Amino acid sequence: MSAVVAGPPEVEVEYPEGPRVPEGDLQTRRRGELVFALRHWLAARPGCDDAWVLNDINVYFQKGDPKVVVAPDVAVAFGVDVAAVEGRSTYRVWEAGAPPAFALEIASHTTYKRDLRAKPARFAALGVQEYWRLDPTGGDYFTPALQGEDRRTGRWQPIDVTAGAADGSLTGHSAALGLDLHWQPPKLRLYDPATRTWLRDPDDLHEAHEAEVAARRAAESELAALRRQIGRSAPPA
Repeated sequence: MSAVVAGPPEVEVEYPEGPRVPEGDLQTRRRGELVFALRHWLAARPGCDDAWVLNDINVYFQKGDPKVVVAPDVAVAFGVDVAAVEGRSTYRVWEAGAPPAFALEIASHTTYKRDLRAKPARFAALGVQEYWRLDPTGGDYFTPALQGEDRRTGRWQPIDVTAGAADGSLTGHSAALGLDLHWQPPKLRLYDPATRTWLRDPDDLHEAHEAEVAARRAAESELAALRRQIGRSAPPA
C-alpha cells in the first residue's frame, strides 16, 4: 500500500496597494483629465468592451512575487477580463489577461528621474508597447516636455514629436491607442484622427453644460418677452 505524501500548504501571497507617491495639484489634474477622457472614449468605441484604463495603481506581473510591481500614472490595456479587474485596488496581469499596451508617467520633482531612467526597463519587463512621459511644468524636469518611445523593434525607440510654430505645443501619435497626444500648456489633450474629434475632458463637459444652461435661459427669457408682448397687444375683454 503506497503512502500519500502531502505537500506543504500553499502560502497566500499579498499584493498590497501603493505606496502612493506624493504629488502636487498639477500632476493630479493632468492625470484626472486623461483618465476621464480615455474612459469615456473607450466606453463609446465599438469593439473596446475589453479595454481597461488604469489610474495610478500597482500593477503586478509575476505571480507569487509582490516585489515585481510598477504603478503607471495612466495606462491602457486591451484584451482584458473586465470582471477580474473591476473594483480591484491592484492590477494583476495573470488575472486581467493582458498587460497594459500604453503607459504614461506625469513627472514630479520626486519621480522624474525614475521616469527617465528606471521606468523604461520596468515597463519593458511588464510588456508595455508604448511609454510616454509628460513634464507638466513645460520643461523643468526634461525637454521636450512630451516624450514617447515604442518597442515595435524589440527595444525602445523614440516616437517623433513635432513642435508647434510659436505656441509651445508638442504633438506625437500613439499607435497603441490610435490617438494623437497634443501638449498645449497647461494641458495634454487627446485627438482622434479617425473621427477628427478631440476627446472630451471634464472642462469640456463643464463648458458644454454652461453653454446649455445659457441657451436655456436665453430661450426662457425670449419666451417670457414674447408672452408679455402678446399680453400687451391683446384686445381688452
